[in-house]
Amino acid sequence: MQSKYQQKLKREESVRIKKQVEEARIQQMKAVQRQKSNKLEEKKRLQENLRREAFREHQQYKTAEFLSRLDTESPDRSTCQKALHDSQSSTWKLPVLPGNPTSSELLEFNRQQQEEERTRTHQAEHKRVNNAFLDRLQGKSQPGGFEHFGGHWNMNSGNSWDV
Repeated sequence: MQSKYQQKLKREESVRIKKQVEEARIQQMKAVQRQKSNKLEEKKRLQENLRREAFREHQQYKTAEFLSRLDTESPDRSTCQKALHDSQSSTWKLPVLPGNPTSSELLEFNRQQQEEERTRTHQAEHKRVNNAFLDRLQGKSQPGGFEHFGGHWNMNSGNSWDV
């Protein structure tokens, strides 16, 4: 009777140990999969950031190109062309660095130039928007302006007319 009981305990202990080993193996596999998943998430996040940065740069380039065309077509283009020319000419200036510049110095210089170009483009866009706003205001207050066409310009809703 006692030996049967001891055999039963040994079997139960053996089953319990097997279950623990199996559970440890499963936990280890889960940890490996979790690490793979985290690496994949990080890779996707980096790719998405690169994609967004490339899109943003492309969009800025296209916006600057559009504004350039718009400025050359406007009647008051002399000041806009001068600002555009100034911003474009400064982009191509070479760095004056002592000795032979390293690639990291050149990369840093290029990054600074790009940042300055972005700033100038952004400022030119603000100036253009502000001038357009002032032109609308000036046209509204002059005879024959917006108010003489049976409505007034609603600036809170984009290009809509309130009658």
